[in-house]
Amino acid sequence: MDKTLAYAISAPIVGFGLWILVTGLSSSATALWVCVALIPIAIGLVSAFGSV
Repeated sequence: MDKTLAYAISAPIVGFGLWILVTGLSSSATALWVCVALIPIAIGLVSAFGSV
């Protein structure tokens, strides 16, 4: 149950980071948006695969 909840919370967080990444690739400041996108992606992955 705890793993399921962790994955259910982490999936939208990672999805939000991926959305920022894809949107940022079409902007003029690509490097900035890639760095910004890595934050929610990292938080989501740590939330999913960290110790529960």
